[in-house]
Amino acid sequence: MNLKHTLLLLLFAVALHVTAQSFRFDHVTGREGLSQSQAYCMLHDSEGYLWIGTQDGLNRFDGSEFKVFKNDPFDSTTLTHNWIWSVEEDRHGDLWLGTFQGLCKYVRKENRFVQYYNKPNDSTTVSGNRTNYVLRDNKNRIWVSSWGSGLSLYNDTTNTFRQFRHNADDQRTISDNYVRAIFCDREGTLWVGTWNGGLNRVLEDANGNVSFQHYYSTENNMFQGGNQITSIAEDTQGNLWIGSYQGGLFQFNKKTNQFRRIPEFVANDINKVLGDAQGNIWIGTNKGLKFWDATAQTFRTYHHHPNQGSSISSNTIYALLQDRNGMVWVAGNGLDKYDPRKNIFRSYESEPDNKNSLSENSVWSFCEDDEGKIWIGGESGPLNVYDPVTGTFRHVIIHDDRGNLASNVQRLIYTDSVFWIASFNNGLIRYNKHTGRSRFFLGSHPSPLGKTAFIKEVLRDRDGTLWIGTYDEGLIHYDPRTEAVTHYRMSKTDPGSIGSDFINSIMQDRQGNVWIGFMGGGISVYDKKTSAFTHYRYDRKNASGLSDQMVSSITQESDSIFWICTHSGINRLNVHTGKFRHFFEKDGLANNVAYEMLHDPAGFYWISTNKGLSKFNPQTYTFRNYTKEDGLQDDEFNANASLRSRRGQFYFGGVKGFSVFDPAQIQPDTVPPQLIIQSYSIFDKVFTPEPSLALDYDQNYITIRFAALEFSSPEKIRYRYKLEGIDADWIDAGTARQAHYTNLDPGRYTFRVKAANEDGYWTEPGATMNLVIHPPFWKTGWFIALAIVFCGLLIYAAHRYRLEQSLKVERLRNKIASDLHDEVGSSLTRISIYSELVQNGTTVGTESSSYLKNIGTLSREVVSTMSDIVWSIDNRYDTVEALVLRMKDFAIEMLQTRNITLEFHTGKFELTKVLDPATKQNIYLIFKEAVNNIVKHAQATRVAILFSDDKGTLTLTIQDNGKGLPTDSSGKGHGLRNMKRRAEAIGATLTFVQEAGTTIHVRGRSL
Repeated sequence: MNLKHTLLLLLFAVALHVTAQSFRFDHVTGREGLSQSQAYCMLHDSEGYLWIGTQDGLNRFDGSEFKVFKNDPFDSTTLTHNWIWSVEEDRHGDLWLGTFQGLCKYVRKENRFVQYYNKPNDSTTVSGNRTNYVLRDNKNRIWVSSWGSGLSLYNDTTNTFRQFRHNADDQRTISDNYVRAIFCDREGTLWVGTWNGGLNRVLEDANGNVSFQHYYSTENNMFQGGNQITSIAEDTQGNLWIGSYQGGLFQFNKKTNQFRRIPEFVANDINKVLGDAQGNIWIGTNKGLKFWDATAQTFRTYHHHPNQGSSISSNTIYALLQDRNGMVWVAGNGLDKYDPRKNIFRSYESEPDNKNSLSENSVWSFCEDDEGKIWIGGESGPLNVYDPVTGTFRHVIIHDDRGNLASNVQRLIYTDSVFWIASFNNGLIRYNKHTGRSRFFLGSHPSPLGKTAFIKEVLRDRDGTLWIGTYDEGLIHYDPRTEAVTHYRMSKTDPGSIGSDFINSIMQDRQGNVWIGFMGGGISVYDKKTSAFTHYRYDRKNASGLSDQMVSSITQESDSIFWICTHSGINRLNVHTGKFRHFFEKDGLANNVAYEMLHDPAGFYWISTNKGLSKFNPQTYTFRNYTKEDGLQDDEFNANASLRSRRGQFYFGGVKGFSVFDPAQIQPDTVPPQLIIQSYSIFDKVFTPEPSLALDYDQNYITIRFAALEFSSPEKIRYRYKLEGIDADWIDAGTARQAHYTNLDPGRYTFRVKAANEDGYWTEPGATMNLVIHPPFWKTGWFIALAIVFCGLLIYAAHRYRLEQSLKVERLRNKIASDLHDEVGSSLTRISIYSELVQNGTTVGTESSSYLKNIGTLSREVVSTMSDIVWSIDNRYDTVEALVLRMKDFAIEMLQTRNITLEFHTGKFELTKVLDPATKQNIYLIFKEAVNNIVKHAQATRVAILFSDDKGTLTLTIQDNGKGLPTDSSGKGHGLRNMKRRAEAIGATLTFVQEAGTTIHVRGRSL
């Protein structure tokens, strides 16, 4: 048994002791997400979830939210039916569910259901489809009852069932096929309750053979009328408690084999019996909830009361469960929860249909008499007298023969059988509880007391006199023995007068000084020895002064320390320094409007406010707040309405009655809540969590949901989380149960979350989930390595390319130089020779003219050659189109001027393709040489040219109809030898065909 379970069980026992008269139930309804109000079964699983089976689906509850599972008739991975009759958890953590139509298993890790149905001719299937009860025995086996079809035992190794049915001819079989209840006791014995066949004990030998021992109801035994069994439970003594339909409740002593009928349940329809961990028995009937108090040895009945919000929701109870935290769940036409921690506070409110209850809900004052009875003043006339022993009330109407009624009772004090009552509409009242005589001072006393109707406060001085605080008449000091009256009023002209005429509270300190708190004037302290007032007022410019002019109450801690409740927080005053320290909502106080403060023996202060009750630790300056959800009468309390009784009970009154408790019994819950990570979602798609997640780089928008599986006060659970690798510190999430992260970079992260209970105890180390976001492939190590290698190769290739280009340029330069030297240089040499011959006069006549003609021809050749060289290196003409145009232009210029017919055909070309300058030049010069030779030697009249680049082959064909060319014609140019050399330079072949003219073929690889 874990520590939290133990502490809650102790609290359960305390709650039973202090709430012998009533239980307080909290309700869970469809507003919180429950799929349907009629619940038939419940389970608190190993992870901490509460499962509730209803007529309309299966509900998983984490304390704050429901997740509902329902049947889809066309999906075999869903529930077999929405009407859930029974739920049980197996040793693997999966759930088995008996439904109206079939058995199913919820495989938790896969978030799917496996359906099981009876097959009539297959004895290895479940015995029937009306599976109304599922139980896990102490051997971790699953037993299933099917209505009208007996029992089945599941074998998880073979995934088959073993069937047990009634056989009238075999007394060792089950007594009836209609099974209503299965129960496994602490010794491991299985008990089966049937609808018509009484009780069965399951007997199993060492070989696994199963038989049934029958216990029938007869006229001669104490089990009479008990054959229709509805439920079986066990108490801490090992006795079975057996509920039946119309037969009532029975107790079975296993040692003596004897039944005992419980008289209080004769002919009572019982639906469910539960034995709790404290030995008490809870019985759900069709006429309310019965409770057997094992300590008091008595039964109590709890019914639904429409006017009591804390009563059970319905008088028809179908299911009962005590969870591992000690809370009891009651299911019927509604789902209720009994929380021992919330029953430490006993709260009483007016019950209109109960004349013996509190007469009204507005409680303004308390007073304890010499018998320990608590007198309660409220707004209307009757005073309520509460007996804390019996928990009962009686009403006392105080009036006089003039028709005055003690109402609007703001304060009660008691001494020597006499009550002094401060009434807010009938002034000061004296009442003798033994004689019943009363005296109303209003209208009957000659002093200001006879004129003062609105009295807020009365205090009995240690000297026996009374200090009376009025609403608008200041402070009155009254001596009952002498009838002497002293009146203290505020005077604007006298700074030594009392601070205000509107008095809220009066207290006397240990030195005998009287402290007066006002409704607008701060505090005045009256020194009886000097008859002087000392004032503490609110001043917004004084940060160490009183925080508000409205003072509700004053409490002394020591000679020098006083605590003041105001409408702007609580104040700690050190009278030696005159400085105040303030505590507000931001510091943990439940609400800034603080009314009353009681000091408990452990040193804590209990402070009533407009938003609950605060427990304040004056050593650590920390608060623990309690609200209506914890069992208080309401969140809003009233001024003056507090009392510490002689028995140590604390009373606080408010707008919905009052609450009473023993502060010593309210201990902090030192066990942190159970915490799980429920799910995570990526771009709103929800997934089941795993200890470690691996996500792609584009799955970096993630929401993580977590929950503390806490059913007592889930709304007070606080969370903090961090994503290691992103968050430097813990993020305070408050009560939010999810964390969002966007645009996470690739890397490894660890998500951590912690939860704190309402007492501030955090889970350690909390829940964790590892998260890996893989980088895109271009950020992976292998890709980066390849990229580096590739870049290196690219740089090397660029270097080689630049080197090749440099070499090409160098080769081109060499070639240009060679061409200039071979062609232009030789031509210029010849021109020089011819020109010298003409200049020297060695030639005359015809010979000079010939030399001059040659000079002109050679000059034109030089110009043409230079033009070709410039064209070949100009990158503007590096395309195929530019080459074709140049070839065509040259052919037209050379042939058509000589009346030679030209046919120029081009095939398929990629005209925009860029050519290497050397390739371009070689093709052009081959073509040019061929055309020049035709013009010079062929005497042709027609020339046909075909230039194409198709199917991966470059073709240049030049055909003429002349007399042919000499194969050694190099003449004065470069000749055929140069043509072949250039063809080889571009990877082509050059051939001549001398037939009906000359045909030159150049073939090579595609451009």
